[in-house]
Amino acid sequence: MSERRRKAKAKVQPAPLNIQQAAAEEKSDKSREVRDARMEKVSDYMLDISKYVITGVVISSVFNDMKDSDTTALYILSITIAVLTFYIGVLMAQKK
Repeated sequence: MSERRRKAKAKVQPAPLNIQQAAAEEKSDKSREVRDARMEKVSDYMLDISKYVITGVVISSVFNDMKDSDTTALYILSITIAVLTFYIGVLMAQKK
C-alpha cells in the first residue's frame, strides 16, 4: 500500500474513543444537572421546613398564649430546628 493511501485511510477512520469520551462527558453533564436540580429542590424544602416550624410553633404559641410549663423547652427546640434546617438549606443552595 502506498504511503498516500495509508494517509487517506487514516484520515477517513473515525476515532471511536473520542466518540465514547464525548458520550461519557455528555452523560456526566446530564447527571450533574440532575443532581444540581435535586439539590436545589431539597434546599428549598429545608428552607420551607424552617419557615413552617417558625410559623407553626413560635408564632402560633404566642397567639394562643400557652400555659404549659414546657413552653421554654418548646421554644428552644423549635427555634433550634428552624435554625438548623435553614442553615442546611442555605448550605445546599450554595453547593452549585
